[in-house]
Amino acid sequence: MAVQSNRIFLPGNRFVVAYLAFISAFAPLATDMYLPALPAISQSLNVDNALASYTLSSFLFVFAFSMLVWGPLSDKYGRKPVLVCGSIVFILSSMAIAMSQSFWPLFFWRLAQAAGSGSASAMSLAIVRDILRGRLMEKVISSMQAASILAPMLAPVIGGGLLMLTSWRGIFWCLCICGLIALGGALCLRETCIKKADLSLAGIFKRMGGTLKNRNFRRLLLLFSMMAMPFMSYLAVSTFIFQDTFALSAQAFSIFFAFNAGVSLFGPLTHIFVFRHFNARLCIAWQMAIMVLAGLGVLLAGTAGPWTFALLFLPVTFCGSAIRPPSTVLTMQSIKGDNGIVASLINCGGLVCGSLSMSIATLGFWPNPIMAVGGIAFTVSALCLVAWVYIIKKGES
Repeated sequence: MAVQSNRIFLPGNRFVVAYLAFISAFAPLATDMYLPALPAISQSLNVDNALASYTLSSFLFVFAFSMLVWGPLSDKYGRKPVLVCGSIVFILSSMAIAMSQSFWPLFFWRLAQAAGSGSASAMSLAIVRDILRGRLMEKVISSMQAASILAPMLAPVIGGGLLMLTSWRGIFWCLCICGLIALGGALCLRETCIKKADLSLAGIFKRMGGTLKNRNFRRLLLLFSMMAMPFMSYLAVSTFIFQDTFALSAQAFSIFFAFNAGVSLFGPLTHIFVFRHFNARLCIAWQMAIMVLAGLGVLLAGTAGPWTFALLFLPVTFCGSAIRPPSTVLTMQSIKGDNGIVASLINCGGLVCGSLSMSIATLGFWPNPIMAVGGIAFTVSALCLVAWVYIIKKGES
């Protein structure tokens, strides 16, 4: 149920969920919309493709760790000022990128854009924790996470469509418009952080260390952050699996990739309509067990063919995305207060673990990328299942 019944969003409270879903998808939009334009950027700015691609990995790094700054700041100054400030940074950096005439200014402003988008992602979850409780919180988080899954599916398509109408610079002007929408929504938002932290800046960042000292929160944060690793490892090597190992065309790979991405969208939606009516802890345990079996299946039979691999990995994708809404709620409920810090740690933890798994999946000791994906899915899911059963028995979740 909602903590406060009065209006918190000028257009009406019923639009809050749509706005929060939009800003939660901010980073995927900024990350993936310009992917089709990377070759054009390389040619326009006279740099090689590897250097142009570096703007992607550096974006994710700055985005992840910027949330660790925005979250504590919002606990001291409020959600609205942080969201307004981050939106302005995003708008100005998007404009600067669109007008860049050489690579390094573009690279600098791309990092600024990542920092600005970090405020939106951190604040979306913090605002939910400020105003909602119980089943409604879980439902809203499911909707937000469905949007964050849908965004990277649609963003490259939107970017490709824009390239038919304009140059790569037009994509960043479009992102600038997205920033203006986020800013407009932030200005219409009433402050949701009622009790601000009365501490110095140094003191508020020290609170983050105190939050991590909470054993229950720390365990759940690590456990559920690790659950991002199987799917992220798939993202890192899927193109090599389908195009190199199975010798499929780029067009055929896009079909398999879209199939898997579509399945990931159904995880949060199924949770909204089905899983949330059952015991969340048992559902998570069963879903982890299914992921263990699916990972083992990939290891044993994943090389049989593209459809065999895709169907064996499907339960990993579905269960992994279905676990996200209840796991986020359980992690947030494991500790009281410091909503901004808690939200930033949850968002950052998943990104860091996911990035780590992408690096592990590309290491040279794997016989092939299929073994990498299967090995990570089986090992991580098994470790998380054992840890989760232990936590349930101890009654700590």
